[in-house]
Amino acid sequence: MRILFINNGFPPEYIGGAEISAFYSAYGLRARGHDCSVLVVHARQPTAAEQDYVFKGIPVHKVIYDHRAASAWEQLYEPAVYHAVRTYLEQARPELVHVHNVSGMSLAPFLACRHLGVPTVVTLHDYWMICPNNMLLKADLSLCDPTDAPNWCRDCYRRYDFWGAVPFRRQVIRWFTQDVRLFISPSQRLVELHAAAGYDPARFRVLKSGIDLGLFQLPTSPAVQEMIRENLGYSTALFAGHIVEIKGLEVLAEALPLLRRGVPDFRLLVAGAGDQHLLDRLQGAAPGAVCLLGKLPFYELRAIYTAAKLTLVPSIWYDNSPIVIYESLLMGTPVLGARIGGIPELVREGETGYLFTPGDAHDLVAKAVAHFARPAPERRRMHRRCLEYAHENLTLAQHMDRLLGIYEEVLAA
Repeated sequence: MRILFINNGFPPEYIGGAEISAFYSAYGLRARGHDCSVLVVHARQPTAAEQDYVFKGIPVHKVIYDHRAASAWEQLYEPAVYHAVRTYLEQARPELVHVHNVSGMSLAPFLACRHLGVPTVVTLHDYWMICPNNMLLKADLSLCDPTDAPNWCRDCYRRYDFWGAVPFRRQVIRWFTQDVRLFISPSQRLVELHAAAGYDPARFRVLKSGIDLGLFQLPTSPAVQEMIRENLGYSTALFAGHIVEIKGLEVLAEALPLLRRGVPDFRLLVAGAGDQHLLDRLQGAAPGAVCLLGKLPFYELRAIYTAAKLTLVPSIWYDNSPIVIYESLLMGTPVLGARIGGIPELVREGETGYLFTPGDAHDLVAKAVAHFARPAPERRRMHRRCLEYAHENLTLAQHMDRLLGIYEEVLAA
């Protein structure tokens, strides 16, 4: 089968959960003998570029435009992207197109696929179809109700990506995506929120992401290696991800002094890059107890998960299905996550981790202190349960079986 992935980014550049998820799917398809390639398109970068490269055996063609300023309507439809995608489709002639994130490239790929009659599926990693900031967040960081003000967003969170904020935005997006055969979602919660916004849940298929167990590499940085060794004997927690406020870093900073008092020899490893003021806030909240590892390739992170005794996921938005949870459980490390978005679908209370009230630092601390106070045999049993759950539910092999079934469903239709 010839499958073309279209995304606004791909490894090794800008690695977030969406890019990692798309990579694993493409990697798994090629491992099963399918002709899978990737088209990366972005129309909102400072420098134009066109490049072909191969990453872990996956052919990637990248087209970047330097349209640094664009109206809200141009953010929804970019003619240059339409022509680039259409030209590539005519050359590659895929049997199926699998679209991931479209922010920065506009909705033009959907029109190109429609005009050429190429069956299309979309994996949704966030809420771009129903929210211009992709997160259903208000300016005060409270959560949006997707049924509220469906024709015009008036009080949006605008710190990061914010695009296509036009009247009747949802109706415009419905028109562009009307020929999408199926939407794939890693969480049931994302489907429910789209259904509340008016989408037919029958067009969605829930499919957890999958992680390949063989893609593993020890950290190449001697400093990171030393930091891991130094913290093996401590009560070590880990935060891995982008250092941005929607990930709950302010909540974590508030919790750190209490964690340091409640957990003997507490240490926090932080793997990721982002807002310096948040990194400073974390270090200032618990001087000497926070170790900054910086941004690391995703395939080097597993050694860090094994060094930690608890992974923290304190998100304050409807986090869809965080890849850090998959990686942590596959290494046998329990997760303490906010009870929001798709996180509760991955974390089983008392078995593979714990859930706390979003934004509540005291609840986070109480769950973490209780975990580190558990007798060692109990924590070893939890370690084994994490491994069992992950191997039963989160491997790339299981993901590929289901994904290929969705493809067959689409092509048969």
